Amino acid sequence: MKKGLSDAVFIPEWSTETFLKEAGEAGFSGVELNVREDQGDLTLRTTPSEARNIVRRANAHGIDIPTLSTGLFNVYSLASGDRAVRKQGEDIASRMIQLAVEMEVPIIQVVPGVVTPDEPYEDAYERAKDSLYRLGEEAASSGITIAIENVCNKFLPSPLEFTHFLKDINHPSVQAYFDNGNAMVMGHPEHFISLLGDRIVVMHVKDYKPSIKDFVNTFDGTINWPEMMKALAMIPYTGYLIATPPYASLHSQRRLVQKTSDDLSIICELSGQPSR
Repeated sequence: MKKGLSDAVFIPEWSTETFLKEAGEAGFSGVELNVREDQGDLTLRTTPSEARNIVRRANAHGIDIPTLSTGLFNVYSLASGDRAVRKQGEDIASRMIQLAVEMEVPIIQVVPGVVTPDEPYEDAYERAKDSLYRLGEEAASSGITIAIENVCNKFLPSPLEFTHFLKDINHPSVQAYFDNGNAMVMGHPEHFISLLGDRIVVMHVKDYKPSIKDFVNTFDGTINWPEMMKALAMIPYTGYLIATPPYASLHSQRRLVQKTSDDLSIICELSGQPSR
């Protein structure tokens, strides 16, 4: 397996250059970069030449960029009953596909939808499914995979429903971005893994502590890491484990990066696969 790190809690406090440098020195093989509206070097307005320059800088530090992510789908939901909001979400996904092509990034993360009390669940389900199929066609024509993530947004909460949603979309360019911490909030990670199987193309990794009902750093919560890694080995999954520390460090971001890298090395060893 390969060790990856999300930039979510590091940028804009750090520059992209600092983040890439620290990730490389800590032993990560790759990083996930978030597409933001107006902060950092990678935004919806980033030009092709600027995007390619980010890749060159990453490679200079021995770093790959396997995925692009964003938090914008929580605002512009693909399941929204407001057509303008849904269209904005689709446009963001299209822009991410374009950036991924420019940067030669194989996977983009997409949140499938957010459900609100005033919207019938079945309608939200159909809207998200239709949007993702259309986006899957666009991604396929560009050689990009859309990975939809299980997030805590009252949509697709169970492993069975999440798996059925992917089956309903039934598009080879729309697969699963599995988040073990989010799965722990709603169930058990190993149940998601066994049902999703080889639909999992990339993973987010963090921990969860039920006593405080919040996400925590790796090994600070109640994730059953040996069981989770055993389930992944059964697929077998050999791709990226991309750590998403839930909070920035109050004292040393550099220490957080190094500790996260060390923790991922131990987690990879549980699967019998050395980290890369």
